[in-house]
Amino acid sequence: MAYLAGAKYTGYLCRSNTVLICKEPTGLKYEKAKEWRIPCVNAQWLGDILLGNFEALRQIQYSRYTAFNLQDPFAPTQHLVVNMLDAWRVPLKVSPELLMGVRLPPKVKQNEVTNIQPSSKRARIEDIPPPTKKLTPESTPFVLFTGFEPVQVQQYIKKLYILGGEVAESAKKCTHLIASKVTRTVKFLTAISVVKHIVTPEWLEECFKCQKFVDEQNYILRDAEAEVLFSFSLEESLKRAHISPLFKAKYFYITPGICPSLSTMKAIVECAGGKVLPKQPSFRKLMEHKQNKSLSEIILISCENDLHLCREYFARGIDVHNAEFVLTGVLTQTLDYESYPFRKRT
Repeated sequence: MAYLAGAKYTGYLCRSNTVLICKEPTGLKYEKAKEWRIPCVNAQWLGDILLGNFEALRQIQYSRYTAFNLQDPFAPTQHLVVNMLDAWRVPLKVSPELLMGVRLPPKVKQNEVTNIQPSSKRARIEDIPPPTKKLTPESTPFVLFTGFEPVQVQQYIKKLYILGGEVAESAKKCTHLIASKVTRTVKFLTAISVVKHIVTPEWLEECFKCQKFVDEQNYILRDAEAEVLFSFSLEESLKRAHISPLFKAKYFYITPGICPSLSTMKAIVECAGGKVLPKQPSFRKLMEHKQNKSLSEIILISCENDLHLCREYFARGIDVHNAEFVLTGVLTQTLDYESYPFRKRT
């Protein structure tokens, strides 16, 4: 609703917020809003604006908008929707002949229902029996799959377990990523920094055919379209990742409204050897890390919705990059300081 009304939304509250929409007048956000003199309103205020009552923007202190614990805070204001309700005031006349012409689908018998399995039912890995063959830890592939339907993954896991392979608990423990194309999934972007091999499903099929794990070289993933699109070579990216982690000795501060989520960005950064700072660094701390070569570089990552948190950085000429610095960075295994900074905001 906020976006439709042309507003910006943040999942957190800071001094830059201009209004807080509350269900009830309690909680830390409400207390802080009062302390910082940020107006607090109910959802009706936003609903009225969406229905065209722009006067509500100037009536933020009206009792109508500061009454909380409403039974239905999203109920539309009657006089604002009266024209929309006209259609419901004129009854529709449906003749008996027309009703008879409507054929209802036949009822499914109870015993037939139980035999129907939904095609989209998620396959659960827990339902698959564990590996039957035991290999030494050094020769056991730890595999992740990305970009496949759950039912397909289940079939692949069965074959993997018969061969003595394991499903990796996380990207950090993964040796093989199986994918049919380059995708910007969390698994792909975390695994690319740590895996030994990114292979196609044909590798697993060949292994199953031979009843042993075969050499990966003939099954390395190649995706010409994605490599042209992102101007990179997957083979070269893996080579660079094997030589040294991309974000080694790098600290990141990532603002809370980032997309993909902060937890996803943190996982991608950490797999590439970086560390995410829990608190926003001051200008003084940034300068200290920049001037002292023995301290790790701090890289700032934000998004359009969070740029108000970066005003001091812009004012002092410090670069703030968008999420692509990390996402495209790990895919290409390059540090590109030129392509993704936000331009200075006033």
